[in-house]
Amino acid sequence: MTDTSKSPEPAPAPAPRPELDDAPPLLGSWRNIYLFVLGTLATFIALFWALTRAYS
Repeated sequence: MTDTSKSPEPAPAPAPRPELDDAPPLLGSWRNIYLFVLGTLATFIALFWALTRAYS
C-alpha cells in the first residue's frame, strides 16, 4: 500500500514591495496624516458643538 496523502507544499513568499515603505505623497509622513485627521475631527466636533449651542 502506498501513501498518496502528501503534505501540501507551502505557498511561495510574496514578492517584496518596497513602495509600501515609502513616505506618503501628502504631508510627508504617516504621523502628520494622523495628526491632520485628528485635528480635523476635533475642529468638526467643536464646530458642531458651537452650532448646537447657538441654535438650541
